[in-house]
Amino acid sequence: MTENVKIEDEKGDSSMKKIVIVMLLILMLLEGCSSTESAEPIENSVNNSTPEPTATPTPIPTPTPDRFDVVDAATAQEYVNQMGFGWNLGNSLDSYNCTWLSDHMAYETAWGNPKVVQKLITYIKSEGFDTIRIPVSWEDHLESDGTIKADWMDRVQEVVDWCVEEDLFIILNIHHEGDWLLKASTDYEGTMELYKKIWNQIAGEFGDYNEKLIFESMNEIGFDDLGTEKGCELISKINAEFVELIRNSGKRNGERYLLLAGYWTDIDRTCTDEYTVPEDDRIMVSVHYYSPSTFAIADKTSTWGYRETWGTEEDFKEMKNLFEKLKKKFIDNGIPVIVGEYGAAVKDKDEASRILWFESVAKSCVEYGCCPVMWDNGEVINRYAYTWKTEELGEVMRSLMSE
Repeated sequence: MTENVKIEDEKGDSSMKKIVIVMLLILMLLEGCSSTESAEPIENSVNNSTPEPTATPTPIPTPTPDRFDVVDAATAQEYVNQMGFGWNLGNSLDSYNCTWLSDHMAYETAWGNPKVVQKLITYIKSEGFDTIRIPVSWEDHLESDGTIKADWMDRVQEVVDWCVEEDLFIILNIHHEGDWLLKASTDYEGTMELYKKIWNQIAGEFGDYNEKLIFESMNEIGFDDLGTEKGCELISKINAEFVELIRNSGKRNGERYLLLAGYWTDIDRTCTDEYTVPEDDRIMVSVHYYSPSTFAIADKTSTWGYRETWGTEEDFKEMKNLFEKLKKKFIDNGIPVIVGEYGAAVKDKDEASRILWFESVAKSCVEYGCCPVMWDNGEVINRYAYTWKTEELGEVMRSLMSE
């Protein structure tokens, strides 16, 4: 009997405890509610710190670099002075007549060089070059109506963009176009129709690029069927039409610097009275330097002459005479000169003579205010290992470019 009473008492105590706990919880809740009545609403507090995302978030604006940075130059000569030393991306985008290929995009590697990659452009800049010339052949990449195929234009633009990223001066041209451009001596109107169609497309595609992008009218063109005098008159006429076309093509091309090819880009044949340039304060003339050709170009199999060495007193005198011709014809008259190509082949050459030749041409260019643009068809820079194929030449050129 007493054990039953004890059990009932324990049950009663337990019930009372539960009642007390529930009452305490209710009081605590009431106290919490009363304490927040005067506080800032929770939703407003959240809104003041991190707003709720919307269905279409407002994009954060990012600064866009000016793609037409203006070069601080009062004259075309001052512009050229800033171009420093240049390098040619030769035997890549300029390969042509590769009739054994069914894919026109495969032309880029058809002449033995690897596909151009951004790392190569970065390496060229790191070695001290400030200018890159991009020779491009277009004829094999045209639709039947003369339209440049989109994938080829995109590829050229990709390489140009890599050069822009490295803040390089860029020379973009139409390169191996002799198969049709030489017909201007017999069919001027028909030839110029295609010439203008190609350049209008290039000018439109690259018209908004920065002031460091230069258009070059053509490459190594002459009209021997007319003779040098009449040939110079004809190439001068084409150059004048080129300037007019670019100037009227819109976008930023009214102020763009333009490079006009000399007659066969040969110094002697360009420095004549018949070769003229239009009135324009943003033009330069392009010549190439491969003198003497018996050393710079020929090898032991050449039937027209060959030299293994270079560097005699007569050799230096000839070099000076050629640059003096450029000075008298152009530089003294406010028309700057770009030596768009200079080079000496590796085959059958004394290495010390070849290095001396490169060094001497580059020094002469600097002395006369010309921009020297080294020709490289793959013999100068190793495009796989990113090194100079002749390290002694690399040492000489790096030294010159760092002065």
